[in-house]
Amino acid sequence: MSVVDEKGRGRINLRVNPDQEARLRAAAEANGETLTGFLLVAGTERAEEVLERSRRIAVSGDAFDRFVDALDADVEPMPILTRYAKEPSSIPSR
Repeated sequence: MSVVDEKGRGRINLRVNPDQEARLRAAAEANGETLTGFLLVAGTERAEEVLERSRRIAVSGDAFDRFVDALDADVEPMPILTRYAKEPSSIPSR
């Protein structure tokens, strides 16, 4: 089954060595897919895994406890930050 979107307009070119090409073609055929469909599914699944990992922050229990303690701590006065917060921004608004 091919999952290639007939409306797809983008193009990606790959360079592969003969062994890689043979393995990819064999896997696509074994799965009943076109090479393009196989690569799209495999690449998209891998991309989702990578992006999901990049959205999470993994910390130890001790580090998390220190983080929560810092959030719960009393606010330290920061006069310079207060001064800058009162000034108009140099960044144009939309």
